[in-house]
Amino acid sequence: MHKLKTSQKILDIITPFVKDGSILPRTYTQINNNINDFVLLEQCGKLVACAGLKKYKEGSIGEIYALAVSEKVQNQGISTKLLDKIIQKAHANNFSKVFALSKHNAGWFLKHGFIKMEISELPKNRQLLFDHLRNSYIFFKEVM
Repeated sequence: MHKLKTSQKILDIITPFVKDGSILPRTYTQINNNINDFVLLEQCGKLVACAGLKKYKEGSIGEIYALAVSEKVQNQGISTKLLDKIIQKAHANNFSKVFALSKHNAGWFLKHGFIKMEISELPKNRQLLFDHLRNSYIFFKEVM
């Protein structure tokens, strides 16, 4: 996929979730500038799911963000396939663990082997950026 087209497709997939408050808003430029963070899943040549994986130098930890599955293909196991690709990328980058912040879908994270953690367990620079008003849950998963 061409980089500029890919950024727009990611934006298209996350937009409904931004509107309902389950994903934080991101601009086209933010996505484009961090395009190498993204793990993508396609079906029949169309982007159907995405997630970013940002590296933190502290403790070789990665943050999963903007995880979204197109509403057209939900409940088909796509999120599990996407998580598998995220963990593969985390393993390839020698991350010891990954984490995600979410106000929604706690059950999904727990079902997929994540453990609920506290703000104090986030990398220090991520703790400083934590939005206390959003009051997200924090989930960690070991990378095997």
